[in-house]
Amino acid sequence: MRYLPRLLSALLATTLAAGAQADFVTSYQGVDFSYHGVDANTFTLQINGALSASGDWAPATNLGYLGFKNLGNLSGLTGVKVTLGQPSSSAVSWTYSLGELTGQGCNTQSQSGGICLDATPDLPLTDSLSFTIDLLGSGIDLSGVTGPHLKVGFSTWTAASGKAGTPGYKPAGYNIIGSLLSQDMVLQQTLPTDGGTSAGGGSPTASPLPEPASLALAGLALAGLAAARRRGRQRGD
Repeated sequence: MRYLPRLLSALLATTLAAGAQADFVTSYQGVDFSYHGVDANTFTLQINGALSASGDWAPATNLGYLGFKNLGNLSGLTGVKVTLGQPSSSAVSWTYSLGELTGQGCNTQSQSGGICLDATPDLPLTDSLSFTIDLLGSGIDLSGVTGPHLKVGFSTWTAASGKAGTPGYKPAGYNIIGSLLSQDMVLQQTLPTDGGTSAGGGSPTASPLPEPASLALAGLALAGLAAARRRGRQRGD
């Protein structure tokens, strides 16, 4: 029984560490998206499988827009810094606006409490895209995010149609193609397939783990640890 406190302490540490590694994920038409909180004003977004997209995303060649909601109070937002995690074949700049991503782009008239990011020019797709997104300003706090809402606009180059200067003319440019993704991301726990013991190898697998379950397990561990210590003190009296 003297080892029980150590076992309970290890269980508590493991439970809290697992909760800290939780990501939010969603998938659509063969493309996987993962959100990971970094600190109070920074998060990452990972997009995998875009070149193998199915359905009406299959013709997509570029990423034109990203939209996020349910990130808390953004009224103090003064800027957004987007850093691409891998080299791109073209220099891309990102502009932000408070508002909603729609099928026509960023709608700054919307009062949804979200942000819309516009890439110029549209970013060429690869099978693995990673972004680090820093929200600049005052009062930004992402620590309470429990389910970000993600919007994504994939695009392709469209040739000009009609005659310039006449009604119905559409200039050449990138346009959103297929469905505009608009989904709540769900909490998911990533665990290593090799048990977390090897120095390399072993691709991760994802298994759902609701946050309340982690908290309940941590509470049980704390209660057990307290009871074990009380019994130890009673024996010493």
